[in-house]
Amino acid sequence: MKKTTLLSKETILQAHVFDIVKVSVRLPDGRERSYDLVDHADAVTILPVDAAGQVYFVSQYRIGAEAQLLEFPAGVMEKGEDALLSARRELREEIGMDCQNLRFIGGFYMAAGYSTEYMRCFLAQGLFAAPLKQDEDEFLSVCTKSLDETYAMVWNGQI
Repeated sequence: MKKTTLLSKETILQAHVFDIVKVSVRLPDGRERSYDLVDHADAVTILPVDAAGQVYFVSQYRIGAEAQLLEFPAGVMEKGEDALLSARRELREEIGMDCQNLRFIGGFYMAAGYSTEYMRCFLAQGLFAAPLKQDEDEFLSVCTKSLDETYAMVWNGQI
């Protein structure tokens, strides 16, 4: 079976969190094609659940959606940062909590058709107060929902 072959990569834009890269490939049928790729740092997201079964969310305005979205705490990993340390840092920055137990539960590409960003997901339990200063460009509101409310929101397409 013939494969797609990478021919070249050229950075055409450098931005704050990502670069735009022109990628040229040879397709399995021999044709050559160029694609624009968002070269984005990897990220983490955390599902924080306290001892009472409350799930912690953050609400913030998202430019791409042009709306306020309810999300799990998440953030971009710093260059060379371990994913577990990144998840702990984001948890502390976004909801002001750390945890006794942090477990990796999986990962996925955010939009593999045009981006390199890989999201690692963690379950945080045994929460305790340990705030860090939020990023200066983040304006987050923290809220909690019961596990039942959270499941209902998933099944109803709200999150």
